[in-house]
Amino acid sequence: MNLSVSGLTVRYGKRAVLDNVSHEFSEGQAHCLIGPNGCGKTTLIKALVEKYGSTGEISYVAQDTYGQIALTVYDTVALGRYDRSRFFTGLTKEDKEKVERAIEIMELSDFSDRIFDTLSGGEKQRCMVARAIAQDTPWTILDEPSSNLDVKHNLHIMKTFRELKEKEGKSFIIVLHDVNTASEFADRFVVMKEGKIVKATECLDKDLLSGVFDASFSESITPSGRKVFFAE
Repeated sequence: MNLSVSGLTVRYGKRAVLDNVSHEFSEGQAHCLIGPNGCGKTTLIKALVEKYGSTGEISYVAQDTYGQIALTVYDTVALGRYDRSRFFTGLTKEDKEKVERAIEIMELSDFSDRIFDTLSGGEKQRCMVARAIAQDTPWTILDEPSSNLDVKHNLHIMKTFRELKEKEGKSFIIVLHDVNTASEFADRFVVMKEGKIVKATECLDKDLLSGVFDASFSESITPSGRKVFFAE
C-alpha cells in the first residue's frame, strides 16, 4: 500500500505550515524528508499518521520520546504488540518473540529490566524504535530518529532500517536533518521549504540543497563512490 496526501493545507493562525501539498510515498522504499526547521516536515508526517493510523499499516516514532513512563524497557517495547484483544488475553508466544527480537536488534537486551524513565535520551530513542519494530507494520514513520543518538548508534539504526527494507520489504518515511545520512540511506528524497515540496527526487545535489537551506553547499565523492555534502 502506498501512502499519500492530496491538496493538504494546514494553518496555524494565519500562517500556512503546509500549503496545498500533494505527494505519494511508494511502498518498499525508504523516503527521507529534508528541509530547514519550520518547513512543514513534522506536520506532513503527522497528517499521514492521522490518516493511516487506524489501518494497522503504520508505526510511528515521534521526535520527543521523553515522558513519564514507569515501565521497564521490555514492557514499553511490548506495548507495540497490544491491540484491543491483547489487553484481555495478553501477549502470545509470537508477540513475545517479536518483542525480544526488536530489543535485541536495538541492542537493548542488557536494559530489558530497566525503567524507561531512568534511561538516557539516546537509550529512550532506541527503545521507541524497538517498539515500532515490534509492531511489525508495513510502514514505519519516524521524526528525527537519530536526534539523541551518538555516531555509532545512529549508523546502527539506519543500517537496521535498510536491512528491514531489503530483507522484509518494509517501507519507511524518515525526517532527517543530516543530509549526508539521508543521502546514504534513502531511496527517495522529499525536499521541503516554506510549507511546500520543492522537489521529490532520487538524487540530491548541491544546487538543490543550497537553494532550500539558503546556504552554500559543495559536494564530493568518497573513495567508495558515495556523494557527501559540505555547507560552506
